[in-house]
This record gives sequence, C-alpha cells and structure tokens, in this order.
Amino acid sequence: MLALRKKLNRKVPKDMSEKVSELIGRLLDRENELQPPAATFKGIHDYDEEWDDPGPEGIAAYEAFVDEYSAQVEEAARAAEGEDAVDLALARARLANYDVSLRLLDELRRNPIGVPATVVQTIFIMLVRDYAPLEERLGAMLARMQKVPAYCEKGKRAFEKPVAKFLESAAEMAAQGGPFLARVVPAAAEQAGSKYAADLAEAGERAAAALDDFITHVRGLPVREDFAAGREAFDRLLREYHLLDYDADSLLTFGRESLARVQGEIAALAEKVRPGATPAQLAEESKKDHPAADELLDFYREWMSRSRQFVIDKSICGLPQGEELEVIPTPEFERSVIPYGAYMPAAAYEPRQKGFFYVTPVEPDASPEEREQKLAGHNRAKVPIIALHEGYPGHHLQLCWANRVTNRIRREFHSNPLIEGWALYCEEMMREEGFYDDERVILGQKRAMLWRAARVVLDASLHTGGMTFDEAVAFLVDVVSLERVNAEAEVKRYIYTPTQPMSYLVGKREIMALRDDYFKRYPEASLRDFHDRLLAVGSLPVKLVRDAVLA
Repeated sequence: MLALRKKLNRKVPKDMSEKVSELIGRLLDRENELQPPAATFKGIHDYDEEWDDPGPEGIAAYEAFVDEYSAQVEEAARAAEGEDAVDLALARARLANYDVSLRLLDELRRNPIGVPATVVQTIFIMLVRDYAPLEERLGAMLARMQKVPAYCEKGKRAFEKPVAKFLESAAEMAAQGGPFLARVVPAAAEQAGSKYAADLAEAGERAAAALDDFITHVRGLPVREDFAAGREAFDRLLREYHLLDYDADSLLTFGRESLARVQGEIAALAEKVRPGATPAQLAEESKKDHPAADELLDFYREWMSRSRQFVIDKSICGLPQGEELEVIPTPEFERSVIPYGAYMPAAAYEPRQKGFFYVTPVEPDASPEEREQKLAGHNRAKVPIIALHEGYPGHHLQLCWANRVTNRIRREFHSNPLIEGWALYCEEMMREEGFYDDERVILGQKRAMLWRAARVVLDASLHTGGMTFDEAVAFLVDVVSLERVNAEAEVKRYIYTPTQPMSYLVGKREIMALRDDYFKRYPEASLRDFHDRLLAVGSLPVKLVRDAVLA
C-alpha cells in the first residue's frame, strides 16, 4: 500500500487513463471469451450459448491469458498514479488469484466439482433471472444443454488424480443437478408453452446422463487425500489477492485470540441471561425453539421485511433504486454445501437488480433426528441475524450498490473480506442501532461471531496446518455447537475455498478500523454518511476502499 501511495504524486502522461481503460477492457473481454458461464453470471449475454473449455487446451489457454496480461499490467503500473493505480492494483490482484488457482492449487485438475457446478448453476441462473423474455432464454439454454455431453468429455481429460473429498462434492452436485436439468427445466418450458419444450426434455436427459458419466469416469481414477492449499498458495492469496497484511501464522493467531475473546463474552452473557446456565445449555435450548418445516420460508420473509424497514426508518444507509430480494428454497443441487441459507446476487450488468436468498429446507424423507438437526439451524434466535446479514443492510444491499459503480473493473471485482466483512459488521451495528435487544438473540449473534472466529482458525489450519476433515467437523461441533450434519456441509466448502472462510471476521475488523478512522477525521458525520461512502466504492479490497472513504 505504501508503494501505491508513493505513486500518487507522480506526473502521468495525459493519455494514461485512456490506455489503462483500454488495457483493462481487453483483459475483461478476454475473460468473458474464456469463461462464458461467468459472463452470464455478470449479466453479459454475448456468450449465452457457449461453455468454457475445462480440458487441457482450455487450461493452457487460461494460463497463457494470465501470463500475457500480468506482463502488460505490470508494465502499465510502473507509470500509473491516482485512479489508474487503483484500477491496475485490482487487475494485478485478479490475475494473481487466477495464477494461484491455476498453478499452485491446480484447481482445474484436482477438483472435479467445477464441471457439474458450472453446468447446473449456469442453467439455473438463466432460468430464474428474467433478463430477457423466457422464450429467448430457453432457446439459449437449449443450445447450451445440447453441448453438455461434449463439455463433460473435455472435462474428463483434465483429471488424473482428483482429491477424494472434492470428488464426493462433485458427485453430490451431479446427482442433485441431474434431475433439475432433466425435469425442472423442461417442465418450466412446457408450462410456458415453449416451442423448445420437447427439445429441452431430450437435451436435459442427455445432459444429466453426461454429468453422471463424467462422475463415473472420475470415480474410476486414482484419488488423493491432500485437499490443503498449502502455505505458499494461502499466503499469496492473502497478500496478493486480498491485499491483507497477514500470513497463515498471523491469521491463525488472530483467529485463536478472537475465539477466546468471544467465548468469554458468551460466558458472561449466558450468566446474565440465566445465572448458572452454561452457554452450551442455552444454545441447545435455543435450537429447540424454531419454526415448523413448512413455515421456514415465511419466517425468513417476515424478518427480511422487518430488517429492510428498519434500515429505512433509522436511515442506516440509502437503498438503491429498483432493488428486489426474493426468498426461495435452496436449489436441490446446492443443498449438500449450503446447510442453512445463502444469497445469490443480482447480475452486475442487468438493469433489474433482483437478488435471491436461499433457505435450505428440510428434506421430506429426512429421519426425525436429521429433521430436528436441520430445523435447529433455523431457530428463532438465529433467523433475525441471518436476515440482516444476507439481506438488509447486508449482502443484498451492499452488492446492489456495487453493481451501480460505473468503473468496469471495480464493478466486477468481488473482494470477500469486504463483502463478508460488511455483512458481519452489520450484525453488530444493527444491534447497536436497536434492531434487536432480546438477550437470547444477542447471544445468538455472539455465537454467530464465535462461528466466524472458528472459520478463521479452520481456514488456516485446514490449508496450512495439517488439520483433517474429521478434526474440523469435530471442532465445529464441540466449539461452536453446530449440528454434525451441518458441520460436515460447512467443512466440505472450506476445503476447496481457501481464504474465503477467514473473510468474515478479518473483513469486519478492517471495516471497524476504517469506521474509527473516518469519525476521527469527520467527527460531525453521521453513521449513514460513513455507510453511503463505503457502499459507493464497490466490493474492493478494504485497503483500496480506505483511501476512497477517507478522501
């Protein structure tokens, strides 16, 4: 960051901004050519009938892209200052992330979940987002689904020795996504009276069979157990992608210290709620107080509505015009890795800013024990926190504002510490502002903070400290009181998303430090002033957000 600030005083050629803009435009255009599904997710629909190439040739092309543009960005950065320096810092961070994923994590050769996840999630997005008339979207979906068998054949060639745990998640994704392709999409087309209905039914069956065949092929390969990212990859992601002043060791120390601090706060609050009761006893009691299975969605919708109105009434921050949020059941193909709920944002480039909040329901065929474990994760002390975290003023509001940023790379950049840190910051900030004052809900918020501290410990430990999958599950059960079935789903995600789990608490810490500095500089400002300034910048690394907010 010091190097970046030194550049701010240099004189720059008058045409530098144009050159930087052109370079970054070419970089992002090439990304879209190489990743058509990612372009669809952004709301860029020039490639809606195409897939990426998951085979060796596609991997080689992506590596060449990273090398080519890394050299160009480094050269441009040597003479850049001001806003150009910020944009090039983002480009450098983006390319560093790709380089680590391709070369150190070897992600496209050891994790087969990418093939079924890309197919199923992309088709799902095209179905639920109404960015074009349904008939037009169904036509593009048909073109894509007809190419799934060839896509899977290419994907087979990338793998020699996949990670066993990643293969388990890939198999679950394919098993749950197949029926979506074969039945749900054709049913939607038939219900709409689409001319593509019959062809989609045939293409869906073939696509589902291709995913199954892909999994069968990968299951026949020798597997490896080493899911860990490794210290070099982990530290590079922290330093070069997230622009954080941590390495694995200092991050682990922060996580352990935070865990101990929050455990002390929970113990003190538990004694206040009911003298003599342990935090574990109160946690178990809270878990038993939950809505019925058939009331879950409406319960979440009620709290989403309450949190939105509170943001308006208390002037917490502005609401972007036209934003919408719909609460829906988690798609079946996502339920193995989303135990509770998750947010799917509106596309960056689509006029309609409609996000979706997934609620993972209880499966009808679940055993009574599994049913109760699932419902325990949706208890009444927890849902208000989830609603504000995912919806208002959390992820939904922040990402809708980020989609309003006019600068292209800033609109498309997604820094997890900023995004997750903001949502976690909101949990505490909304309590400070009076959104909830029930001590049991506050205790639930503290337990949620404990969970995020545990994620920091597990992130570093799983990827650099030799912690096993089973040890991580036991840690969540014993320390955070998560239900085992939900703890397993959590760890399945942690092992293939290094540095994502730490983002919540680390990001919150950075935002709180920024808020303190902001009010020292602008003591007469309101809380809304700070929030509106932060939200206007976009989802950038907090180090870069800091300069914009304090300017």
